[in-house]
Amino acid sequence: MRVGMRLALALLAFCLLIAFPEVTKADERRDGGYFTLRDESGEMITMTARELDPGDQYIAGDNRLFEVVRSEGDEVLVRFVETVELPDVSGELLGAQVAQAEEGGGVVGIYHTHNDESYVPTSGTESRDDGRGDVLEVGKTLASGLEEQGLTVYWSDNSHIPHDGQAYIRSRRTAVELLQNEPDTLIDVHRDATPPEVYETEVEGVPATKVRLVVGRQNQNREANLEYAKRLKAVADQLYPGLVEGIFDAKGNYNQDLGPKTILLEFGAHTNRLDHAKQAAEFFAKVIPAAAGLTPSSKQAAEEQISGGASRSLVWTVLIVGAVGGAFLLISRGKIGSLAGFFRREAGLGERDPETDDDR
Repeated sequence: MRVGMRLALALLAFCLLIAFPEVTKADERRDGGYFTLRDESGEMITMTARELDPGDQYIAGDNRLFEVVRSEGDEVLVRFVETVELPDVSGELLGAQVAQAEEGGGVVGIYHTHNDESYVPTSGTESRDDGRGDVLEVGKTLASGLEEQGLTVYWSDNSHIPHDGQAYIRSRRTAVELLQNEPDTLIDVHRDATPPEVYETEVEGVPATKVRLVVGRQNQNREANLEYAKRLKAVADQLYPGLVEGIFDAKGNYNQDLGPKTILLEFGAHTNRLDHAKQAAEFFAKVIPAAAGLTPSSKQAAEEQISGGASRSLVWTVLIVGAVGGAFLLISRGKIGSLAGFFRREAGLGERDPETDDDR
């Protein structure tokens, strides 16, 4: 059954990638600019270099949920939806003590789609042409911190340059390689590009950057990964208040179709210092075990919450896999044109072919 489902998911992922290549792209500004999110009253909610579409959502640090209405130049109008209730994780954390995973009790995979990213105050550049960006040091620090928590960590410094719209396609090979180690969670480590004050913070009196979580809403694991992101924020809010800047539920795939508990983390911006981003990684390494259900006290609660999201995702997957199978059948009989054209027409992303319509 597991093999059959994996094959179905692989088929689904392949079909979606060739039908909607744009979902693998995560458009980010490369002109040194950034976007400011404001609500209807003009209040500034946050800033990001990530290009947003109507329908994208953002859970702010105070758990207010906003939805993108439209973009006008560098300004993004968002509307308040509700205040999100994060899961209660206080009982899982044993008071102020961080419960560690048992030795060998969990596996984590870490990689960097944008391995060129750097921190200007530290290295004098925002990007390294050789792909050895400062962000690799952040990922390495996160890996070391997780190993100290008793986890097995596979960290990849594979290069996926250039930093362009196809980087996620190139990093997909690395993500798939890491999946061979059967990680409990797969993490893509980045940094943002905003003014420094967006991410500047102090945690327990120590200077650090904030961390932003990003979930791709164009994949079948979106519900499970969003629940995982909420758990990460909930645990961080308990252990290190103010560490998490917020959660983007944004357009794109980010290779998160590969499995649940797959997340993108942004440690500061190019205007922040590397040592502050590494400090954030040290803190966040103590957040991940409980959030991912890799400690004895958190395992059951994490499984129940994240599996609830996975169940909703499964319904979506079954329906789409069925549609994919039907599409292949029709294609084999010459009833419709290319698979990509079929999906694009059905999704309303392309003009209909009169001859194809006549075949219906």
